[in-house]
Amino acid sequence: MTVAIVDMYSAEAEHAFIETLRHTGFAVLRNSPLDGERLQRMARDWKEFFAGDDKWNYLAQEVASGNTSGYIPPNVSETAVGHGQKDLKEFFHIVPDTDMPEALKEDAQAHLADGYSLGVLLLGWVDLHCGDLLPASLRGSLADSLSTTDSLFRILHYPPLAGDEPAGAVRAAAHEDINLLTLLPVSAEPGLQVFGRDGQWHTVPGQPGDIIINSGDMLQEASGRHLPSTTHRVVNPSDASENQSRIAMPYFLAPQLDVRLSERHTAGSYLRERLELLAR
Repeated sequence: MTVAIVDMYSAEAEHAFIETLRHTGFAVLRNSPLDGERLQRMARDWKEFFAGDDKWNYLAQEVASGNTSGYIPPNVSETAVGHGQKDLKEFFHIVPDTDMPEALKEDAQAHLADGYSLGVLLLGWVDLHCGDLLPASLRGSLADSLSTTDSLFRILHYPPLAGDEPAGAVRAAAHEDINLLTLLPVSAEPGLQVFGRDGQWHTVPGQPGDIIINSGDMLQEASGRHLPSTTHRVVNPSDASENQSRIAMPYFLAPQLDVRLSERHTAGSYLRERLELLAR
């Protein structure tokens, strides 16, 4: 299984993006419009935030959209569907008007705006090249369905392993994303793997500055499974040299909850179904 690297300066970028998304559920964008220097600065600044005690002043709360906003500690972290141990991570959720340290706010808000614009562009490519796969209510308007309030920017911190972790616990167990598209800057630390049609796990390629894109369950539902939501995970460090903090910054792009994805589901009903599975 090969996740293609798509050069956004290339005349073939649209076609290459759609093809790798269709075959693997993933793409890696090179020369994306997202600010690479800002991404490096954010990774550094958020690593410092997670290392300090100020994070406890920003404990997560539910907001009107149903998203959570703020800091989620390791003991409240997620347990992937079908797994018995919580992931080895802590994270911070950012939606419009999230309360966060002033020193982190400007970069986070700028990234939200630019990431949203990139999402509109990529979903516009899906509209153009895969419109016949979408339900009539979405044809030509998938990009317009995006919602800033229902999308979610997550800053993830995977701490170094201490050696006393529960048996079977991993940084992020195998899972699929719920949303339409996820935008994930390549991390400075390794660990992200995707499960291929060959039944094997593969490391996702890329270098700092690249943006990994994957389709989520909602896009899979809307496209009649032609754009797959592919299982992925973050594995534990394989040796002592890799056992250090890892920062990941996925932006989960989601549509307005009343958008109809298929005859079975609106985005809202689909989200509730998936969250109920997570809660079991």
